[in-house]
Amino acid sequence: MAIEVNGAASAAAKGRSGRRWHSRVLLRTSAILASLILACLVAIALPLTFPGLFVSAQQTAQVEAFFARNHQQQQQQSGHPSWDVPVTANGSAARLADDAGHTNNWAVLVSASKFWFNYRHMANTLGMYRTVKRLGIPDSHIILMLADDAACNSRNLSPGYVWAEPGRSLDLYGQNVEVDYRGYEVTVEAVLRLLTGRVPLNTPRSKRLESDSRSNVFLYMTGHGGDEFLKFQDYEEISAFDLADAIEQMWEKKRYHELFFMIDTCQANTMYSKIYSPHVIATGSSKKDQNSYSHGTDEELAIAMSDRFTLEILDYMESVNKTSSRSLQDL
Repeated sequence: MAIEVNGAASAAAKGRSGRRWHSRVLLRTSAILASLILACLVAIALPLTFPGLFVSAQQTAQVEAFFARNHQQQQQQSGHPSWDVPVTANGSAARLADDAGHTNNWAVLVSASKFWFNYRHMANTLGMYRTVKRLGIPDSHIILMLADDAACNSRNLSPGYVWAEPGRSLDLYGQNVEVDYRGYEVTVEAVLRLLTGRVPLNTPRSKRLESDSRSNVFLYMTGHGGDEFLKFQDYEEISAFDLADAIEQMWEKKRYHELFFMIDTCQANTMYSKIYSPHVIATGSSKKDQNSYSHGTDEELAIAMSDRFTLEILDYMESVNKTSSRSLQDL
């Protein structure tokens, strides 16, 4: 019995000794791991906190310039407009200041109607297209949206022509018209995506509004409308709220410096009554509960050639040239 008791005591002692050894091993291992983790954190934090101790100013400038160029290349490959990221005198990348001022112009011209009897809306838009192009905005900065169903319509006695007035002395269609959105492409969704920059990745540059915080944007719309809405091809309509929210997104995304909105439709002024974004000037052909009237009926074509408001604007603009100092107050 004594031998058995001594054996049990010896086994218990060995068990306690083994547990103490395992505990010491675990403690040492934990201490080593904690030291390694702390060393890694210090190694990561020090260069970020005190980069001058590890990397020279020249190396920092080279790295920043590399990533700036890489960002621009990615933007260009994706087809999206990119911010200019210049390298300053000390080599650091810097985004252009928001208050850099106006440096470029864009025009978005929208005819929201289709069908032969809406000839005047196409003529309105083409008249604006001719004017802004004559005054220096290139086709690359003009987005033209229209049904384009009048010039080659079977009822057009002058195929390939869209006249400005019944005398047929000025062809608005011409040889150099670049229609960017044609026919059923002219939708409310297309307009909103264009303005806000939310176009599909495969959208060509000719269908993109690549404006920025230094762009003055002219937005012109014409068609049939009413109190706070404009119809699109007798199928859908854009509301004053839709337009106001799109312009606000443009402002938040720095897609314009100043925006001039002009609309020719019935109760036109209600379409900009909800705009709340800064740096927007708006004008329309009619007040609430007022109609917008056509002008100049061609008896042979049996249609009105233009709308009175747009015609007066275009007549005035014929006296303006690229070097003119006139302002909206003179209009």
